[in-house]
Amino acid sequence: MTFDVREFARTARGSHRGELDLESLTAADVDADAARLIRTMRDLERHTMERMRNVLVTATHKDARVTAFLTTWAFEKFWIADALDAVLEATGHDLTSPAGARRRSRVERVERRGPIARAIAGNIAGPELVAAHVTTGLIDEWVTTAAYRRLGEIAPAVRAVADLIIELKERHILFLAEDAQRRLADSARARKLSLKEVKRSAWPLGAIDRSAEDRSSFEAVVFGGKDGAARAAEIADRIAALPGLGAAAPIVAARLVP
Repeated sequence: MTFDVREFARTARGSHRGELDLESLTAADVDADAARLIRTMRDLERHTMERMRNVLVTATHKDARVTAFLTTWAFEKFWIADALDAVLEATGHDLTSPAGARRRSRVERVERRGPIARAIAGNIAGPELVAAHVTTGLIDEWVTTAAYRRLGEIAPAVRAVADLIIELKERHILFLAEDAQRRLADSARARKLSLKEVKRSAWPLGAIDRSAEDRSSFEAVVFGGKDGAARAAEIADRIAALPGLGAAAPIVAARLVP
């Protein structure tokens, strides 16, 4: 293991407001589609604490290295969400995501389990479930990084903010990729559990709690058209390269593309 969790914690990045050129953003032209994507990404970053609750009622909470990473990871994601709020404030867009009906899908129903059901299922699955948690976390970082890159394309005034967030996420990806690769390679049961989890997850993680309109907008803006399909295919290729996850790659890509 080469990722230094202690160094990651020591160099955690907090508030970014002092780094952002908010004054220039006040005159920037950020259209409604870009603002909606910013709000969606803000909401997804804020979903981190709910994800932490769901993960830490399972055997993952006993893995000291993973929980040490997750603590700093959650801290950094809190401040990413705050930076996106600052962008919305500076550009004059509403901070509140519009309410709307959520998608209802039989495939995604299991994602709506509460902490008690997750704790029971997690105890049955055992410590190999940690592999599923870091693997789904890795895929989610790939998906959201693609979204931030797309944000920089459709809203050039926000590109510096998007690049800052991508830089933070690169460290998250380093840990998750290293840990997922090791765990998947070491255990057939870890591969089986991870494959099952990836195939039934909604992407990006936390999307089930967003409105159907927000999800459709996210898919259209980030993964719509020829270029968007290419982004989804790139993510699928990365998933297929993970031990035992080849069967999940086309499923994830199909869910990302509108």
